[in-house]
Amino acid sequence: MIYKQSNYNVEIEALNDGRKLMYNTFTGIFGIMDLKTQTLLADIENINDCEVSKSIDVLFKAGYVINADKDELATIKLERTKARYGSNYLTLTIAPTLDCNMCCSYCYEDRDRLVMSKETQKQLVDFVAVHIDANPSIEHISVVWYGGEPLMQKDTIYSLTEEFINLCGEKNLQYSSSIITNGILLDAETAKKLSEDCKVKHVQITIDGMKELHNRRRMLPCGGDSFDIITNNIDATKDYFSITVRVNVDKENIGDIDNLSRYFLEEKAWSSNPVFYLAPVYNFERSCLIESSNCLQGEEFAEIDIKCVRALYANNRDIIASRFFPRRRPFFCNGEVALNYVIGPDGSIYNCYAHMGKKNQRTGRVDKPFLVTSEYGKWLLGDIHIKCEQCKFLPMCMGGCMLFRVTDDGTPECFRTVYVYKDILKLAYEDYIIRQQTKQKVDADK
Repeated sequence: MIYKQSNYNVEIEALNDGRKLMYNTFTGIFGIMDLKTQTLLADIENINDCEVSKSIDVLFKAGYVINADKDELATIKLERTKARYGSNYLTLTIAPTLDCNMCCSYCYEDRDRLVMSKETQKQLVDFVAVHIDANPSIEHISVVWYGGEPLMQKDTIYSLTEEFINLCGEKNLQYSSSIITNGILLDAETAKKLSEDCKVKHVQITIDGMKELHNRRRMLPCGGDSFDIITNNIDATKDYFSITVRVNVDKENIGDIDNLSRYFLEEKAWSSNPVFYLAPVYNFERSCLIESSNCLQGEEFAEIDIKCVRALYANNRDIIASRFFPRRRPFFCNGEVALNYVIGPDGSIYNCYAHMGKKNQRTGRVDKPFLVTSEYGKWLLGDIHIKCEQCKFLPMCMGGCMLFRVTDDGTPECFRTVYVYKDILKLAYEDYIIRQQTKQKVDADK
Protein backbone atom coordinates (compact mmCIF):
# COMPACT_ATOMS: atom_id res chain seq x y z
CA MET A 1 0.00 0.00 0.00
CA ILE A 2 1.13 3.54 -0.73
CA TYR A 3 0.41 6.03 2.04
CA LYS A 4 -0.09 9.77 2.34
CA GLN A 5 -0.75 12.16 5.20
CA SER A 6 -4.32 12.97 6.11
CA ASN A 7 -5.44 16.48 5.18
CA TYR A 8 -6.88 16.79 8.68
CA ASN A 9 -3.74 16.50 10.82
CA VAL A 10 -3.41 19.57 13.04
CA GLU A 11 -0.49 20.43 15.29
CA ILE A 12 -1.86 21.62 18.60
CA GLU A 13 1.37 22.44 20.43
CA ALA A 14 5.08 21.69 20.34
CA LEU A 15 6.33 20.46 23.71
CA ASN A 16 9.69 21.45 25.21
CA ASP A 17 11.25 18.04 24.49
CA GLY A 18 10.42 18.20 20.77
CA ARG A 19 7.33 16.02 20.91
CA LYS A 20 4.12 17.44 19.46
CA LEU A 21 0.49 17.29 20.45
CA MET A 22 -1.39 16.25 17.31
CA TYR A 23 -5.08 16.02 16.53
CA ASN A 24 -6.87 14.58 13.54
CA THR A 25 -10.18 16.36 13.02
CA PHE A 26 -11.57 13.55 10.83
CA THR A 27 -10.99 10.65 13.26
CA GLY A 28 -10.98 12.68 16.48
CA ILE A 29 -7.72 11.03 17.60
CA PHE A 30 -5.53 13.15 19.91
CA GLY A 31 -1.96 12.00 20.50
CA ILE A 32 1.58 12.81 21.51
CA MET A 33 3.97 12.33 18.59
CA ASP A 34 7.65 11.74 19.30
CA LEU A 35 10.51 12.90 17.03
CA LYS A 36 10.93 9.52 15.34
CA THR A 37 7.24 9.33 14.45
CA GLN A 38 7.25 12.94 13.21
CA THR A 39 10.07 12.03 10.80
CA LEU A 40 8.19 8.94 9.69
CA LEU A 41 5.01 10.95 9.08
CA ALA A 42 6.87 13.60 7.09
CA ASP A 43 8.32 10.93 4.75
CA ILE A 44 5.25 8.68 4.61
CA GLU A 45 4.72 9.03 0.85
CA ASN A 46 8.05 7.33 0.22
CA ILE A 47 7.21 4.26 2.27
CA ASN A 48 5.62 1.13 0.82
CA ASP A 49 4.17 -2.13 2.14
CA CYS A 50 7.57 -3.73 2.43
CA GLU A 51 8.55 -1.20 5.06
CA VAL A 52 5.44 -1.38 7.21
CA SER A 53 6.28 -0.93 10.85
CA LYS A 54 4.30 -0.89 14.08
CA SER A 55 4.50 2.92 14.11
CA ILE A 56 2.97 3.18 10.65
CA ASP A 57 0.21 0.79 11.69
CA VAL A 58 -0.61 3.03 14.65
CA LEU A 59 -0.61 6.15 12.46
CA PHE A 60 -2.86 4.41 9.94
CA LYS A 61 -5.39 3.27 12.55
CA ALA A 62 -5.45 6.74 14.06
CA GLY A 63 -6.05 8.31 10.65
CA TYR A 64 -2.86 10.40 10.58
CA VAL A 65 -1.84 8.49 7.45
CA ILE A 66 -4.26 7.07 4.91
CA ASN A 67 -4.32 5.04 1.73
CA ALA A 68 -2.89 7.25 -1.02
CA ASP A 69 -5.96 6.56 -3.19
CA LYS A 70 -8.41 7.76 -0.55
CA ASP A 71 -10.22 11.06 -1.18
CA GLU A 72 -11.06 12.37 2.28
CA LEU A 73 -13.13 15.30 1.02
CA ALA A 74 -15.26 13.02 -1.15
CA THR A 75 -15.69 10.71 1.84
CA ILE A 76 -16.87 13.61 3.99
CA LYS A 77 -19.29 14.80 1.31
CA LEU A 78 -20.76 11.34 0.81
CA GLU A 79 -21.23 10.83 4.55
CA ARG A 80 -22.79 14.29 4.77
CA THR A 81 -25.24 13.46 1.98
CA LYS A 82 -26.22 10.19 3.62
CA ALA A 83 -26.76 11.87 6.99
CA ARG A 84 -28.76 14.77 5.50
CA TYR A 85 -31.21 12.60 3.61
CA GLY A 86 -31.16 9.37 5.59
CA SER A 87 -32.28 10.48 9.03
CA ASN A 88 -34.81 8.42 10.98
CA TYR A 89 -35.80 11.51 12.99
CA LEU A 90 -38.64 13.88 12.19
CA THR A 91 -37.51 17.09 13.89
CA LEU A 92 -39.94 19.94 14.54
CA THR A 93 -39.13 23.34 16.00
CA ILE A 94 -42.49 24.86 16.87
CA ALA A 95 -43.28 28.44 17.86
CA PRO A 96 -46.79 28.66 19.37
CA THR A 97 -46.35 32.45 19.20
CA LEU A 98 -43.77 35.04 18.19
CA ASP A 99 -44.98 37.31 20.98
CA CYS A 100 -42.63 37.70 23.93
CA ASN A 101 -42.75 38.98 27.49
CA MET A 102 -39.23 40.43 27.24
CA CYS A 103 -37.55 43.12 25.12
CA CYS A 104 -34.00 41.84 24.60
CA SER A 105 -31.55 44.29 23.05
CA TYR A 106 -30.16 41.89 20.43
CA CYS A 107 -33.35 40.06 19.40
CA TYR A 108 -33.42 39.40 15.65
CA GLU A 109 -37.10 38.41 15.46
CA ASP A 110 -39.98 40.44 14.11
CA ARG A 111 -42.29 40.41 17.11
CA ASP A 112 -45.84 39.38 16.32
CA ARG A 113 -48.75 38.87 18.70
CA LEU A 114 -50.14 36.13 16.49
CA VAL A 115 -50.75 32.84 18.30
CA MET A 116 -51.27 29.41 16.79
CA SER A 117 -54.97 28.84 16.22
CA LYS A 118 -56.81 25.57 16.85
CA GLU A 119 -57.18 25.18 13.08
CA THR A 120 -53.43 25.58 12.51
CA GLN A 121 -52.71 23.13 15.32
CA LYS A 122 -54.92 20.53 13.60
CA GLN A 123 -53.21 21.21 10.28
CA LEU A 124 -49.83 20.72 11.94
CA VAL A 125 -50.88 17.38 13.44
CA ASP A 126 -52.14 16.28 10.00
CA PHE A 127 -48.86 17.47 8.45
CA VAL A 128 -46.90 15.28 10.89
CA ALA A 129 -49.19 12.27 10.30
CA VAL A 130 -48.75 12.56 6.52
CA HIS A 131 -44.96 12.69 6.92
CA ILE A 132 -44.95 9.61 9.13
CA ASP A 133 -46.97 7.65 6.57
CA ALA A 134 -44.84 8.89 3.65
CA ASN A 135 -41.51 8.12 5.36
CA PRO A 136 -41.41 4.59 6.81
CA SER A 137 -37.83 5.25 7.96
CA ILE A 138 -39.03 7.63 10.69
CA GLU A 139 -38.54 6.10 14.12
CA HIS A 140 -38.48 9.15 16.35
CA ILE A 141 -40.27 12.51 16.58
CA SER A 142 -38.29 15.24 18.29
CA VAL A 143 -39.91 18.59 19.13
CA VAL A 144 -38.25 21.82 20.23
CA TRP A 145 -40.64 24.44 21.63
CA TYR A 146 -39.52 27.89 20.57
CA GLY A 147 -40.76 31.45 20.21
CA GLY A 148 -41.18 34.34 20.89
CA GLU A 149 -41.72 33.00 24.34
CA PRO A 150 -43.37 29.58 23.99
CA LEU A 151 -44.62 29.47 27.59
CA MET A 152 -46.94 32.39 26.85
CA GLN A 153 -49.00 29.71 25.07
CA LYS A 154 -48.75 26.76 27.45
CA ASP A 155 -52.11 25.30 26.43
CA THR A 156 -50.92 25.01 22.83
CA ILE A 157 -47.83 23.12 23.99
CA TYR A 158 -49.95 20.80 26.12
CA SER A 159 -52.57 20.06 23.46
CA LEU A 160 -50.10 19.55 20.60
CA THR A 161 -47.91 17.33 22.77
CA GLU A 162 -50.88 15.11 23.56
CA GLU A 163 -51.61 14.74 19.85
CA PHE A 164 -47.98 13.98 18.99
CA ILE A 165 -47.63 11.40 21.76
CA ASN A 166 -50.86 9.71 20.61
CA LEU A 167 -49.53 9.61 17.04
CA CYS A 168 -46.28 8.07 18.23
CA GLY A 169 -48.22 5.48 20.19
CA GLU A 170 -50.30 4.54 17.15
CA LYS A 171 -47.24 4.30 14.89
CA ASN A 172 -44.88 2.76 17.47
CA LEU A 173 -42.50 5.72 17.37
CA GLN A 174 -40.40 7.33 20.07
CA TYR A 175 -41.08 10.89 21.20
CA SER A 176 -38.87 13.47 22.91
CA SER A 177 -38.95 17.22 23.40
CA SER A 178 -37.07 20.21 24.73
CA ILE A 179 -37.83 23.89 25.15
CA ILE A 180 -36.00 27.18 24.65
CA THR A 181 -37.49 29.72 27.04
CA ASN A 182 -36.49 32.94 28.77
CA GLY A 183 -37.49 31.32 32.06
CA ILE A 184 -39.87 34.02 33.29
CA LEU A 185 -42.92 31.73 33.26
CA LEU A 186 -41.10 28.51 34.15
CA ASP A 187 -42.46 27.95 37.64
CA ALA A 188 -42.47 24.60 39.47
CA GLU A 189 -46.04 23.72 38.47
CA THR A 190 -45.30 24.35 34.78
CA ALA A 191 -42.04 22.40 34.99
CA LYS A 192 -43.81 19.41 36.53
CA LYS A 193 -46.37 19.29 33.70
CA LEU A 194 -43.75 19.81 30.99
CA SER A 195 -41.64 17.01 32.42
CA GLU A 196 -44.33 14.47 33.22
CA ASP A 197 -46.96 15.09 30.54
CA CYS A 198 -44.94 16.65 27.72
CA LYS A 199 -41.77 14.56 28.03
CA VAL A 200 -39.57 17.67 28.06
CA LYS A 201 -36.08 16.48 29.01
CA HIS A 202 -34.01 19.58 28.41
CA VAL A 203 -34.49 23.34 28.86
CA GLN A 204 -32.33 26.21 27.59
CA ILE A 205 -32.52 29.56 29.38
CA THR A 206 -30.47 32.70 28.80
CA ILE A 207 -28.73 34.84 31.43
CA ASP A 208 -26.52 37.59 30.08
CA GLY A 209 -24.60 38.97 33.05
CA MET A 210 -24.86 39.91 36.68
CA LYS A 211 -28.16 41.40 37.80
CA GLU A 212 -27.75 45.02 36.70
CA LEU A 213 -26.36 44.26 33.26
CA HIS A 214 -28.68 41.32 32.63
CA ASN A 215 -31.75 43.40 33.48
CA ARG A 216 -30.57 46.06 31.04
CA ARG A 217 -30.06 43.57 28.21
CA ARG A 218 -32.99 41.21 28.88
CA MET A 219 -35.67 43.66 29.84
CA LEU A 220 -39.19 43.13 31.04
CA PRO A 221 -41.64 45.56 29.42
CA CYS A 222 -42.50 47.00 32.82
CA GLY A 223 -38.88 47.32 33.92
CA GLY A 224 -38.70 44.77 36.70
CA ASP A 225 -36.02 42.36 37.82
CA SER A 226 -35.86 39.49 35.33
CA PHE A 227 -32.57 38.23 36.80
CA ASP A 228 -34.00 37.17 40.15
CA ILE A 229 -37.13 35.72 38.56
CA ILE A 230 -35.09 33.56 36.18
CA THR A 231 -32.48 32.37 38.68
CA ASN A 232 -35.17 31.54 41.25
CA ASN A 233 -37.14 29.61 38.63
CA ILE A 234 -34.04 27.65 37.63
CA ASP A 235 -33.47 26.61 41.25
CA ALA A 236 -37.14 25.68 41.62
CA THR A 237 -37.28 23.53 38.47
CA LYS A 238 -33.82 21.99 37.94
CA ASP A 239 -34.91 18.67 39.47
CA TYR A 240 -37.45 18.16 36.67
CA PHE A 241 -35.05 18.22 33.69
CA SER A 242 -31.55 19.14 32.61
CA ILE A 243 -31.07 22.87 32.21
CA THR A 244 -28.49 24.68 30.10
CA VAL A 245 -27.87 28.36 30.75
CA ARG A 246 -26.76 30.18 27.63
CA VAL A 247 -24.80 33.41 28.06
CA ASN A 248 -24.92 35.58 24.94
CA VAL A 249 -21.66 37.53 24.77
CA ASP A 250 -20.78 40.73 22.94
CA LYS A 251 -18.64 43.77 23.67
CA GLU A 252 -21.22 45.19 26.07
CA ASN A 253 -21.11 42.36 28.60
CA ILE A 254 -17.70 40.75 28.03
CA GLY A 255 -16.35 42.43 31.17
CA ASP A 256 -19.06 40.82 33.29
CA ILE A 257 -18.37 37.20 32.35
CA ASP A 258 -15.74 36.46 35.03
CA ASN A 259 -18.06 37.68 37.78
CA LEU A 260 -20.97 35.77 36.29
CA SER A 261 -18.94 32.54 36.12
CA ARG A 262 -17.99 32.88 39.77
CA TYR A 263 -21.60 33.58 40.69
CA PHE A 264 -22.84 30.49 38.87
CA LEU A 265 -20.12 28.18 40.21
CA GLU A 266 -19.50 29.47 43.72
CA GLU A 267 -22.67 31.16 44.92
CA LYS A 268 -25.27 29.12 43.02
CA ALA A 269 -23.19 25.91 42.78
CA TRP A 270 -24.35 25.42 39.17
CA SER A 271 -21.75 23.08 37.71
CA SER A 272 -23.60 19.91 36.71
CA ASN A 273 -27.29 20.89 36.44
CA PRO A 274 -27.66 23.54 35.31
CA VAL A 275 -24.52 23.90 33.24
CA PHE A 276 -23.70 27.07 31.36
CA TYR A 277 -21.86 28.02 28.20
CA LEU A 278 -20.99 31.17 26.26
CA ALA A 279 -22.29 32.00 22.78
CA PRO A 280 -21.29 35.01 20.65
CA VAL A 281 -24.05 37.37 19.55
CA TYR A 282 -24.47 37.52 15.76
CA ASN A 283 -26.19 40.19 13.72
CA PHE A 284 -28.16 37.74 11.56
CA GLU A 285 -30.71 40.17 10.21
CA ARG A 286 -31.35 43.88 9.83
CA SER A 287 -34.13 43.53 12.39
CA CYS A 288 -31.48 42.66 15.00
CA LEU A 289 -31.17 45.57 17.40
CA ILE A 290 -27.43 45.13 17.98
CA GLU A 291 -24.82 46.77 15.77
CA SER A 292 -22.39 44.45 13.98
CA SER A 293 -19.53 46.48 15.47
CA ASN A 294 -20.62 45.33 18.93
CA CYS A 295 -20.26 41.64 18.01
CA LEU A 296 -17.08 39.82 19.00
CA GLN A 297 -14.66 38.49 16.41
CA GLY A 298 -13.65 34.84 16.66
CA GLU A 299 -10.38 35.38 18.54
CA GLU A 300 -12.00 37.88 20.91
CA PHE A 301 -14.69 35.38 21.81
CA ALA A 302 -12.18 32.52 22.16
CA GLU A 303 -10.16 34.43 24.75
CA ILE A 304 -13.10 34.82 27.11
CA ASP A 305 -14.56 31.40 26.33
CA ILE A 306 -11.44 29.44 27.34
CA LYS A 307 -11.33 31.32 30.64
CA CYS A 308 -14.89 30.20 31.26
CA VAL A 309 -14.06 26.60 30.29
CA ARG A 310 -11.08 26.58 32.68
CA ALA A 311 -13.26 27.90 35.49
CA LEU A 312 -15.75 25.10 34.84
CA TYR A 313 -12.91 22.56 34.74
CA ALA A 314 -11.55 23.73 38.09
CA ASN A 315 -15.02 23.39 39.61
CA ASN A 316 -16.16 20.12 38.03
CA ARG A 317 -13.62 18.27 35.93
CA ASP A 318 -16.07 15.62 34.72
CA ILE A 319 -18.42 18.14 33.09
CA ILE A 320 -15.64 19.60 30.94
CA ALA A 321 -13.95 16.27 30.21
CA SER A 322 -16.82 15.38 27.90
CA ARG A 323 -16.01 18.51 25.86
CA PHE A 324 -12.25 17.97 25.60
CA PHE A 325 -12.31 16.58 22.08
CA PRO A 326 -14.09 18.47 19.27
CA ARG A 327 -17.04 16.51 17.97
CA ARG A 328 -16.98 15.59 14.31
CA ARG A 329 -20.20 16.65 12.57
CA PRO A 330 -21.94 14.96 9.65
CA PHE A 331 -23.51 18.39 8.96
CA PHE A 332 -23.60 21.70 10.79
CA CYS A 333 -27.21 21.76 11.97
CA ASN A 334 -30.66 20.38 11.23
CA GLY A 335 -31.46 23.36 8.99
CA GLU A 336 -29.76 21.59 6.07
CA VAL A 337 -31.38 18.21 6.76
CA ALA A 338 -34.50 16.64 5.28
CA LEU A 339 -37.39 15.91 7.69
CA ASN A 340 -36.55 19.04 9.68
CA TYR A 341 -39.15 21.78 9.88
CA VAL A 342 -39.39 25.06 11.77
CA ILE A 343 -43.08 25.92 12.19
CA GLY A 344 -44.34 29.43 12.84
CA PRO A 345 -47.61 30.22 14.65
CA ASP A 346 -49.40 30.88 11.34
CA GLY A 347 -48.36 27.48 9.95
CA SER A 348 -45.49 28.78 7.85
CA ILE A 349 -42.53 26.42 7.46
CA TYR A 350 -38.89 27.50 7.57
CA ASN A 351 -35.57 25.70 7.64
CA CYS A 352 -33.95 28.00 10.21
CA TYR A 353 -35.39 29.54 13.36
CA ALA A 354 -33.57 32.80 12.54
CA HIS A 355 -35.95 33.19 9.56
CA MET A 356 -39.07 32.73 11.66
CA GLY A 357 -41.73 35.26 10.72
CA LYS A 358 -40.01 36.36 7.50
CA LYS A 359 -42.51 35.33 4.84
CA ASN A 360 -40.12 35.66 1.89
CA GLN A 361 -37.84 33.05 3.47
CA ARG A 362 -40.41 30.43 4.34
CA THR A 363 -40.16 27.09 2.58
CA GLY A 364 -43.80 26.04 2.74
CA ARG A 365 -46.98 25.84 4.84
CA VAL A 366 -48.48 23.03 6.91
CA ASP A 367 -51.91 23.50 5.28
CA LYS A 368 -50.64 22.95 1.73
CA PRO A 369 -49.15 19.94 -0.07
CA PHE A 370 -45.40 19.78 0.40
CA LEU A 371 -43.49 21.44 -2.44
CA VAL A 372 -39.79 21.79 -3.12
CA THR A 373 -39.54 25.57 -3.34
CA SER A 374 -36.45 27.51 -4.39
CA GLU A 375 -35.89 28.56 -0.77
CA TYR A 376 -36.10 24.95 0.39
CA GLY A 377 -33.67 23.97 -2.36
CA LYS A 378 -31.10 26.45 -1.09
CA TRP A 379 -30.98 24.64 2.25
CA LEU A 380 -31.24 21.04 1.09
CA LEU A 381 -28.97 21.30 -1.94
CA GLY A 382 -26.38 23.67 -0.51
CA ASP A 383 -22.89 22.27 -0.79
CA ILE A 384 -19.75 22.88 1.25
CA HIS A 385 -18.29 26.23 0.20
CA ILE A 386 -15.10 26.02 -1.86
CA LYS A 387 -13.39 28.18 0.77
CA CYS A 388 -13.94 25.39 3.30
CA GLU A 389 -13.08 22.36 1.16
CA GLN A 390 -9.36 22.33 1.97
CA CYS A 391 -9.70 23.58 5.54
CA LYS A 392 -8.19 21.24 8.15
CA PHE A 393 -11.09 22.00 10.46
CA LEU A 394 -13.85 21.04 8.02
CA PRO A 395 -14.93 17.84 9.88
CA MET A 396 -15.53 19.92 13.01
CA CYS A 397 -17.90 22.49 11.52
CA MET A 398 -18.84 21.25 8.03
CA GLY A 399 -18.77 24.75 6.61
CA GLY A 400 -20.43 26.48 9.55
CA CYS A 401 -23.91 27.93 9.81
CA MET A 402 -25.88 27.43 6.58
CA LEU A 403 -27.63 30.75 7.20
CA PHE A 404 -24.51 32.58 6.04
CA ARG A 405 -24.29 30.36 2.96
CA VAL A 406 -27.86 30.91 1.73
CA THR A 407 -27.97 34.68 2.23
CA ASP A 408 -26.07 37.64 0.78
CA ASP A 409 -22.95 36.51 -1.11
CA GLY A 410 -22.89 33.02 0.40
CA THR A 411 -19.59 33.51 2.24
CA PRO A 412 -19.29 31.05 5.13
CA GLU A 413 -18.37 32.08 8.67
CA CYS A 414 -16.18 29.94 10.91
CA PHE A 415 -18.01 28.47 13.87
CA ARG A 416 -16.87 29.56 17.33
CA THR A 417 -15.36 26.18 18.26
CA VAL A 418 -12.70 26.59 15.55
CA TYR A 419 -11.15 29.42 17.54
CA VAL A 420 -11.12 27.72 20.93
CA TYR A 421 -10.57 24.03 20.25
CA LYS A 422 -6.75 24.17 20.43
CA ASP A 423 -6.87 25.69 23.90
CA ILE A 424 -9.35 23.04 25.05
CA LEU A 425 -7.10 20.26 23.70
CA LYS A 426 -4.18 21.81 25.59
CA LEU A 427 -6.36 21.64 28.70
CA ALA A 428 -7.05 17.97 27.91
CA TYR A 429 -3.28 17.35 27.83
CA GLU A 430 -2.79 19.16 31.14
CA ASP A 431 -5.55 17.00 32.60
CA TYR A 432 -3.82 13.88 31.27
CA ILE A 433 -0.52 14.87 32.94
CA ILE A 434 -2.26 15.59 36.26
CA ARG A 435 -4.05 12.24 36.20
CA GLN A 436 -0.84 10.40 35.30
CA GLN A 437 1.02 12.07 38.16
CA THR A 438 -1.82 11.26 40.55
CA LYS A 439 -1.79 7.62 39.46
CA GLN A 440 1.98 7.38 39.90
CA LYS A 441 1.71 8.87 43.40
CA VAL A 442 -1.04 6.40 44.33
CA ASP A 443 1.02 3.49 43.00
CA ALA A 444 4.10 4.68 44.90
CA ASP A 445 2.15 4.92 48.16
CA LYS A 446 0.91 1.34 47.95
